[in-house]
Amino acid sequence: MLSRGKKIASVLVMAGLLMGLSACGEEEPEQKYVSPTFNTEVVTQDGDKKIVATTEEVEAEKIELSTGDAVKGSDLETDLSTSTTIAGTYENGDYYNPFIGIAIQTDALWHLYDAKGVADATGLTEDEVNDLWYGVVSPYSVKTMTCAIAYKTDTGSNLIVSYINPKLYYMQNMTAREYLELSSRAYKDVEVKNVQYLGQVYAMVELPEEKEGDGRRIQFAIRKDDLIVLLTYTLQGEDELETAADHVTKLITN
Repeated sequence: MLSRGKKIASVLVMAGLLMGLSACGEEEPEQKYVSPTFNTEVVTQDGDKKIVATTEEVEAEKIELSTGDAVKGSDLETDLSTSTTIAGTYENGDYYNPFIGIAIQTDALWHLYDAKGVADATGLTEDEVNDLWYGVVSPYSVKTMTCAIAYKTDTGSNLIVSYINPKLYYMQNMTAREYLELSSRAYKDVEVKNVQYLGQVYAMVELPEEKEGDGRRIQFAIRKDDLIVLLTYTLQGEDELETAADHVTKLITN
């Protein structure tokens, strides 16, 4: 049986965090690379056709998903405007990320990995994780970055907050929706859709359990500046999305 750390490491790989784009955008021998086009043609209400290239231009479906009460940054001991890097910050066992506007709150069952736990799950050293978390190394200089891993102690269900840098995969114009379409293309009968989640428009995909123990995955992705933010929920046993989503809240910083 895999340990929790090894299971999360395998989720990172399957979720496409470590290798989802590694085969995309590669040059063929002696041919100039041409960035692929992901534009989508849609029909407007007037019957006209138009090309949309970003998630935000597409109508988003509202999903009924219970989340925790919104958190105000002004209520925290930490001054988020001065002491928080793009990776977010930890305070009293909880996680706050003003860059993407979310907070993860823990309880007796839901815990957060520290830097050593994230290092064990991702294959980095503890120092490398801390360098990314504290801004010594810019997230814009690496292909992927794991900002936080929350896990449920009794079942192993977890939530991974990570960043993808499409520019380093030669796909700097890739949208969040396009990323999910690429990373989920090995699955049959899955659909990427746009949803309203935590007050923003996310692309979302639900992926079935491939084999026993892998868990069912629901991924939310959104483009922020030059990064794609990925929230990956992996659900084990009878856990439902609401079980994990209830611990994720909107973070208000203004």
